[in-house]
Amino acid sequence: MSGHIISIYSSKGGVGKTFIAVNLAVDLCKTDDLKVLLIDFNYPFSTDIAQLLNLKSTRSIEQMIVKKIKTSILHTFVTSHSSGISVVSLSEEILTSLDHLSPYTIENIIYSLTQTYDFIIIDIGMNYCQHVAKLLDISSFILLPFILDPLSVQIVQKDIGFFQKKSFPKEMIKLIANKTGENNHVDYDYIVKQFHKNERKITISIPYDKNATSNMSCGTYPTHFMRDAITQAFDRLTQNIIEESKSIIKDYNIKNLEDNNKQSDLDILKYQVHEQLMKSTDFKKIDPDADSSLEKREKLKSKLTEIISRIIDFKMPEISRRVRGKLIRSVLQEAMGLGPVQDLLADNDISEIMVNKHDQIYVEKKGKIILTDKKFQSEQHLLNIISKIVSSVGRKIDIQSPMVDARLKDGSRVNAIINPLAINGAALTIRKFFTEKISIDDMINLGSMNRQIADFLQAVIFAKLNVLIAGGTGSGKTTLLNVLSGFIPEDERVITIEDVAELKLRQPHVISLESRPKNIQGKGEITIKDLVKNSLRMRPDRIVVGECRGAESFDMLQAMNTGHDGSLTTIHANSSYEAVDKLANLVLEAVELPQQAIKEQIAGAIDIIIHIKRYRDGSRKISQISEITGIKDYKIILNDIFRFKPLQNKQSQTVGDFISENYKPACLERFDEMGIRLLREIFWGN
Repeated sequence: MSGHIISIYSSKGGVGKTFIAVNLAVDLCKTDDLKVLLIDFNYPFSTDIAQLLNLKSTRSIEQMIVKKIKTSILHTFVTSHSSGISVVSLSEEILTSLDHLSPYTIENIIYSLTQTYDFIIIDIGMNYCQHVAKLLDISSFILLPFILDPLSVQIVQKDIGFFQKKSFPKEMIKLIANKTGENNHVDYDYIVKQFHKNERKITISIPYDKNATSNMSCGTYPTHFMRDAITQAFDRLTQNIIEESKSIIKDYNIKNLEDNNKQSDLDILKYQVHEQLMKSTDFKKIDPDADSSLEKREKLKSKLTEIISRIIDFKMPEISRRVRGKLIRSVLQEAMGLGPVQDLLADNDISEIMVNKHDQIYVEKKGKIILTDKKFQSEQHLLNIISKIVSSVGRKIDIQSPMVDARLKDGSRVNAIINPLAINGAALTIRKFFTEKISIDDMINLGSMNRQIADFLQAVIFAKLNVLIAGGTGSGKTTLLNVLSGFIPEDERVITIEDVAELKLRQPHVISLESRPKNIQGKGEITIKDLVKNSLRMRPDRIVVGECRGAESFDMLQAMNTGHDGSLTTIHANSSYEAVDKLANLVLEAVELPQQAIKEQIAGAIDIIIHIKRYRDGSRKISQISEITGIKDYKIILNDIFRFKPLQNKQSQTVGDFISENYKPACLERFDEMGIRLLREIFWGN
């Protein structure tokens, strides 16, 4: 069995850390002949232990590293003391800096020493750094000494809060009241009561002895003053540590062994803690404005971490620190975030999250659909998260309204659908919103188009041609719409209209409108059609509609036909030809007009149709660009200008060529009228 590490720490000096470290080490050594190593890590004053033990010098940790001593004989490279303990310290050469000593190397050495020693006592200084963090992480106990003056008590309370936020278990922290007696500035009983209010207790009190310094020059208390009150206090502390160390779950194996706890067990613990947190905590009272700023949200997170830590201390103190850390993070995700999908939202490589049912979550990552190991605990857990999302935007989802579209605070689009419409259980889809704008050059580099197509599309926007972007779900229609909108001149007034605001135009003269669904009472709905009609009264130079999917299609066509050139919109369709038929059907559903009249409206309004497609490897490419040149024999005339010719390679990646169809588009005349020069060679057939 490997030994235990006891770290003695305080962010305040003068509380007797070294005095406690030395006497505790000797007392442990004299109990059952335990093997004890004392490490002086009191950076940057690393000579105190040698002086108290009357040692001229000690072996150093740095020498162990420099000489590359084998771990099996590390215990021979220490300084022996007459009391029976072994001593090692930082060398005097590194008193000013620890930069050249790796925290992981020190951790490795000390862990190796636990294979030889029953207890390793580490006297840690006041400076919290990476090296100290590693030592505390691998400790079985942390002793926090303090003296009875107001500042010291205040500092130790601050240290307790610090370790609580770092997820250290309550049982791991031991409070040591030092130098107690008649000369204290604060009443001892009062301090005990104050700690008790916060569910903390003082492990041991060490009485004040005015002769302590002179006595230590003769030797340690357990060696030379065995009946002294101070020795008796150390005896009690020693027995406490030995008893508790027998049942402690050590969790500091540097080989990163897996926890014994199964994920399912961790989930059960998580929901027990989360349930208790919800019952005991009024979030609005803690910080009613937590969502108003990142700083306030971080404060709320810090407060909740303390509360969760206390709940774990009370309900399940026996769990290891590693499991404890996972548990706190998971409960925080439940309390402040969106449960198991919170980590997925933070992953920048994931563009879409698809919850098919509570125990089946897929994501689209770098264009590919992948099944994750994330799960909701139950159907009710998933429903709770859905309700949390929709209620944050003033929506409601229930049997009467079992389908909801919403938006997260970061702009991500959310769709939720529940029973009875979702037969296998509630389903949740989140299309993530990325703040970084993709440029035309990015699309070229990604292989979505070539330079010739990019030049043509830029000319199309400059020439104020009306554009319809078609494609399937997740094909990149909105992304392409965003890119093309970037070519609109800054002196034009642009009105954007969407169900969920995703377009982010950089032009200064932009009005963004967003539709509004019915409220809980079934009133207050504002549709895309309403907004398109209203936009015509706002003197737009161009109208950009996120997607045509209903009655607004007719109003959009009318706007394009009545002087609002250069407008853009998208539609769900699998080709340019299908896009025309789909648009005609949408208009037919909105108004009672003959098919011929509808097709004339489309032919007069739309100039260019761009079809973008998502291929099997996840890549998105412009597959077809067509021009509408009129109507003949009751059919809209479509002429392909460019298309993508795919070729499948051995790695199953979609590669191919963007080719021109050797067609000279009629819009070239418009380009010439507006002084837009475009090389005619780009339209020559390959």
